[in-house]
Amino acid sequence: MVRDPVCGMDVDPKRAEYKLTYQGQEYYFCSKACMEEFSRDPKRYLSGGHHEGHVHHSSDLKRRLIASLILTIPIFFTSDVAEDLGISLGIHQGIIGLISASLLFLYGGYPFLRGAVSELKERSPGMMLLVSIGISASFFYSLYSFLSGGSKAFYLELALLIDIMLIGHFIEAKVISAATSSMDLLVRLLPYEAHLISDGSYRDVPVRELKPGDIVLVKPGERVPADGVIIEGVSSFDESILTGESAPVVRGKGGSVIAGSINLEGAVKIEVKRTGEDSYLGQVERLIKEIRSSRSRFKEIADKAAFFLTIFVIASGAITLAYWSLNGHSLGFAIERAVSVVVVACPHALGLAIPIVIQRTAMLSSSRGILLKSREALERAKDVKVIVFDKTGTLTEGKFRVKRVEALNGFDELEVLKLAASLDYLSSHPVARAIVRKAEEEGIKLVDVREFRSIPGVGVEGIVEGRRVSITAGSDIVESGSTAVQIIVDGALAGIVELEDDPKEGVERAIEELKGMGYEVHMLTGDRRAVASKLSERLGIDSYHAEVKPHEKVDIIREMQEKGLAVAMVGDGINDAPALLQADVGIAIGAGTDIAIESADVILVRSDIRDVVYFFKLAKSSYRKMLENVLWAIGYNSLTIPLAAGALAGLVVIGPAMGALIMSMSDIIVVLNAISLNVK
Repeated sequence: MVRDPVCGMDVDPKRAEYKLTYQGQEYYFCSKACMEEFSRDPKRYLSGGHHEGHVHHSSDLKRRLIASLILTIPIFFTSDVAEDLGISLGIHQGIIGLISASLLFLYGGYPFLRGAVSELKERSPGMMLLVSIGISASFFYSLYSFLSGGSKAFYLELALLIDIMLIGHFIEAKVISAATSSMDLLVRLLPYEAHLISDGSYRDVPVRELKPGDIVLVKPGERVPADGVIIEGVSSFDESILTGESAPVVRGKGGSVIAGSINLEGAVKIEVKRTGEDSYLGQVERLIKEIRSSRSRFKEIADKAAFFLTIFVIASGAITLAYWSLNGHSLGFAIERAVSVVVVACPHALGLAIPIVIQRTAMLSSSRGILLKSREALERAKDVKVIVFDKTGTLTEGKFRVKRVEALNGFDELEVLKLAASLDYLSSHPVARAIVRKAEEEGIKLVDVREFRSIPGVGVEGIVEGRRVSITAGSDIVESGSTAVQIIVDGALAGIVELEDDPKEGVERAIEELKGMGYEVHMLTGDRRAVASKLSERLGIDSYHAEVKPHEKVDIIREMQEKGLAVAMVGDGINDAPALLQADVGIAIGAGTDIAIESADVILVRSDIRDVVYFFKLAKSSYRKMLENVLWAIGYNSLTIPLAAGALAGLVVIGPAMGALIMSMSDIIVVLNAISLNVK
């Protein structure tokens, strides 16, 4: 399937009737109107991801609605209602009514008739088929009545039925468009042109022509055209709509910038690194499309329910027709009851119940820098009982600072620091970087290292100035809650480096909220037990596992799952990849613009644990809205179908027009309920 560049509908290239070639590339369209709209101004629809979706459909529905309302006027004057009011068009009113009804049936009813054909081709009968049966039965019975000289015709009922259905679908399209507009705004953030610097001169080129390595100028107030690195200039950038970071971020030479962010102050020159689908914005758009199109267990259940409801309603309509016909009522009354049954039923509400909530959820999460890689992640999140956090860089800043260096066994502090920093210079661990920074602050010159080796979960070792040096964690000499590493030279303990790593802002409050929501909060760390105990007590964590090797994290999570607990793991997505994969929901925190993390189900762009709280609140609220919509759809159909069939004919009867009205309202209620989804 490909997407219509004008309206955003999915189109099968093999079956598409409308297509055209622009600049060597083929584009496919759902209708002639979309193709003609595109041909008038292709650039408008290719400037970074134009998507009008339901806006296009609502404009088409509006045209058909206006025409249908106009055609309803002469139909009204030929109806029994007008006759009761003493209004008559004369001897030709039967012909006038038939012509008006025929035009209204073919033009106003076209979206439903076309939809019914599509449903039959796809073997997924639904609302469009039911509506088509209703309006077709009304029209052809009226035509038969006219040709046979009968007095009963459903022209006015047909007109009201189509008018109300068009009004309902028009409102629904508008509401759905409003529900998804913020999400689609993401793909409209790119400018159409960029200021390319080539051979010392500037020229404006379409953004889609940029490639990695190009140099572009971004002026104050302009949007960044592609992901890149600043090579000249300093400015602040508004990334709020991309990452959820409300405060402007300052970037200078060497700083990374995101396509779609706004340059607020100075002019900067940027070297393009990623464009199109490879850019952060492109990846976000891809994830959102996958969320929209992916299926889930709940969606499959709802679709099956809608399918069986449609079959049931068609059968009910046939039974209703037979029952009233065989029990002494006129054929007109029986048809009216049968039409009411097929019109009032609303499998569409079941079909909308889950997708519209998913779209709203994806919009809310992406606007906060929380990217969902699948619908299943949302489904599993509702069952989570235990949330496990990695410590360093997740609960804490991950920016250690050296608190104290203690030399032992005849070594002095500067010598210990030199040996440790020289060895750690080859490591990327946060503790290693802190020791190297401390050595640089002390003006210590680092020396070469041979035979360097990193042992995951243990430490590093190598030959420094002819001596075998190793740095390991887990020293029992330091009794405080600080992190400590021991420096061993030729088998002897040369010294201890004590470091501190402060908790991130808002962590205590976030953990308190998670516990208040009923979650157990656990912590995994390779750090010493004393460090883990102190931090755990400070943050109010339920349980911790200290001195854990990377492979042991997987075992701990598996043990929890074997007890019947659904577990979420929060880590950096790199060092914790196996644990994230093992967990029921893997959450990579602080991913920045690198969102291609295969091990995670959920990616948090910011390194803010409060986004974890937001995600679980959103998951619970999303599930609740899905449930509300499904229950509403089931309850609505259970009540209205018997009433339309005439189960309480002596008290209340739902006619075709009223059935169309309340069916349309049912759809709109489902959409409005989904839009009301929000997280405080």
